[in-house]
Amino acid sequence: MPTRPPAAIAEAARALAHKECAAIQQALDSPAQVHEAIHSARKSIRHLRALLQLVEDRIPDAQRADRILQRVGDSLSRLRDAHVAIATASRFITEDGPEHWLPVVQHLTRRRDSLLEKTLARDPAFARRRTRIERVAQLLEQLDWARIRGKDLRHGLEKGQRRVEKAARRAARDPDPDNLHRWRRRVRKLRMQMEAVKRIAPDIAKSAAQSSTSKQLKALHTLSDQLGDCQDLDVLQTLLDRIPALPQRDHLRACIRASATLPPLPG
Repeated sequence: MPTRPPAAIAEAARALAHKECAAIQQALDSPAQVHEAIHSARKSIRHLRALLQLVEDRIPDAQRADRILQRVGDSLSRLRDAHVAIATASRFITEDGPEHWLPVVQHLTRRRDSLLEKTLARDPAFARRRTRIERVAQLLEQLDWARIRGKDLRHGLEKGQRRVEKAARRAARDPDPDNLHRWRRRVRKLRMQMEAVKRIAPDIAKSAAQSSTSKQLKALHTLSDQLGDCQDLDVLQTLLDRIPALPQRDHLRACIRASATLPPLPG
């Protein structure tokens, strides 16, 4: 596969960054399905942050946009977790019966709706958040994308792989929720970076995927999903413990523990 020239790599990276930024803006623009919109916005935020962190050593100014994106993403995380917790609890209705889990789902639904109401009261139609994303779009336009070279993408992937391996070793030593969550985030980021490089410079992505130090995209996706499921169950467990006077609490906890399956930890 022929190697893309630097100008083509730079333009492809710039275009991808603007595409993800536009997707965030569209998701937050008076959404009709607000929870789906929050999910879409956070997903595009993660994709854009992964790309910016891939090239930040070559373009340090990318960190300014990344910090804004992090704040916007974090500001939506409680809403997203609240919505996901309902879906996670709902799957136990089929497995364990509605008499145990229906009160949990009803409580979590009221909690989610209350969080959303308070969020929109402070930021109607996500106007403040959309203004911040508009600022990100301006910063992206100012970045010197022409500085990017193929070697910068390779370096970024190698750096991401090292971070995954470090997080994996920490999780193997102590598989507590924080360490598992850190491992998941780094796996997910590396997968997104590999996907970005596949679109920006396919020859570099192919080389990276075939190297002995990098995992295939499919394997990374599977691992990320497994760790994500563990994270969702951990969030549900935390929320479950906060529900007052909940019948059969010990039984519900046991169901969550039985459902949680860690992926193989590195030896």
